[in-house]
Amino acid sequence: MKQVSKKLHLGIYITSLVVCLFFGLMATLVAGLQNFVWYQDAPGLVIQLIVLVGILAVVQFCFVNMVDNLPMLWKMWSSIQDGRARTTPGKAIGFLLIPFFNIYWIFQVWGGFPTDYHNFSERHRLSVPHLAGGVYKAYPVVTLLTLIPLLGILPAMINMFMLIGIIAKTCDAINALSLSGASHLRMVSSPAGPSAVAV
Repeated sequence: MKQVSKKLHLGIYITSLVVCLFFGLMATLVAGLQNFVWYQDAPGLVIQLIVLVGILAVVQFCFVNMVDNLPMLWKMWSSIQDGRARTTPGKAIGFLLIPFFNIYWIFQVWGGFPTDYHNFSERHRLSVPHLAGGVYKAYPVVTLLTLIPLLGILPAMINMFMLIGIIAKTCDAINALSLSGASHLRMVSSPAGPSAVAV
């Protein structure tokens, strides 16, 4: 099991978040001034460019968020595969793409990971730190609340910063498994079903 770079994942996400917030808020401010203060004048080229850059900043954040989240999901579920985890890395990602079912599935792949993580470590007697599950269970709830028109703005802001903690905790959890010896486990098949053995 390869260790994951917390600095890399956090660096990419936080940089994208800062760009999104800075240019997004600037575009929002300029658009507000245009609508309520400068409404008698047609928006100039500078204002149009600022709003366009703000929109692009939000789009890039959504893209980076998706690109960074999917590999993270793959790595976190790959780290505890011994035949008893509730899902495989492929299903964890693939089922999130199924409309309506993904509303249920997001609670499984995020909220269910700490439970499966601890079960895995206990089965194989691995000495790893406790992984608090509260933020993992809250993340799907806050994510779904962002879908509420207008009212979803506050949950979206909370969601952005909540994910920083999740990325950090997940990287630490995966790396702790690697250092504890989980990398020496491999899957084998038996009549009773798949299981993991040390190699």
